[in-house]
Amino acid sequence: DFTGWYSDRALTKLWSAETPVEEDTDLYAGWNVQKRTVAFETETTTVIDPITVDYGTIVSLEELTLEKEGMTFTGWYTDAERTIPYTGEEPITEDTTIYAGWEGPIHVELEVKEFINQAAAGAREGCEGASLLMALQMTGHAEEYNYYTFLDEIPYSPDSSPYKGFAGNLWEDTPEIDAMMPGPVTEWGKKYGNTVNMTGCDEKQLISILEKGHPVVVWTSIHFQPSEVIYYEWGTYKSYNHVMLLIGYDEETNRFKIADPAGWNNGIYWVSYDTFMNSWDCYRGAVEVY
Repeated sequence: DFTGWYSDRALTKLWSAETPVEEDTDLYAGWNVQKRTVAFETETTTVIDPITVDYGTIVSLEELTLEKEGMTFTGWYTDAERTIPYTGEEPITEDTTIYAGWEGPIHVELEVKEFINQAAAGAREGCEGASLLMALQMTGHAEEYNYYTFLDEIPYSPDSSPYKGFAGNLWEDTPEIDAMMPGPVTEWGKKYGNTVNMTGCDEKQLISILEKGHPVVVWTSIHFQPSEVIYYEWGTYKSYNHVMLLIGYDEETNRFKIADPAGWNNGIYWVSYDTFMNSWDCYRGAVEVY
C-alpha cells in the first residue's frame, strides 16, 4: 500500500504538499507490504490458528502433519474437495484457506440389481454368463435381457479352446472344459457395455477398480478351494475353475464381497483376503465392467 511521499530516503520525514519548495527537492514514495491471511481446515480436534504473512510469501507445510484416529493424513490441499494438492511453491497473493486431506479404511459395496443363480436356472456351467450379465446390468447395460436370452447370444468356441469362446455345454457337465476364459468374455461384454480384460492384474488393482464403482468378473474356484494352474494344448487353465462377480472390499476386516452365481451362501457373501487369494491368485483372471 502507498503510504505517502517522504523527503528522506529512510522514509521517516513525511512530506506535505503545503511545504514550500525553495530548492530542487527529491521526494521518495513510501510503501507498506500488504498482508494476507492463511487459514487451516484440519477436520480434527487439532486447531491451527490462522497466520498473517506478507504478500508474496512462500509458505511451506512440508513438516506440518496431523494425526486422526482411524485415518491417514494425505497432505494439504487448496480446495475443499481435496483434489488440488498444496505444493508450497506458489507465493501467497490473496487470503487463502488450506485443507487437510484424510483417507479412511477402504470400504466398497456395489449393489447387484438382480442376482442370477445359474443352478436354479438349470445352467450348470453358465457361471461366466451369469456373472457378466449381473455386472452389465449393475452398470446400466443389457437391461432388456434375462439370463436365458443373454445365454442365447454366448459366443461358442469353434473347437475345444475356451480362449476362443465357450467350449462345452452350458446345461450339463461334459468331457469338454465347459468354460470360457477372460478374452472372449471381454469381447462378448463389449456388445452391450464397456469391458476391459484385466487378467494378470494384482489385488490392489482389483480394489481400485471397485473404488471406481465397477464390478469385476473374476476366475476363482468352486467354494474357493485352493486352485492351481493346469496346462492344456490350447493354453493354461485352473483347477476347480468357477467364475464369480467381485462387488466389494472392506479394508478394516480385509475381506472381499462376492456375488456367486452358484448360489453358495445365498449367493452374495464376504470372504477373507486369504480365501480369495488362494483361489484367484494362480491365474488372476479378471474382466472390469462399466
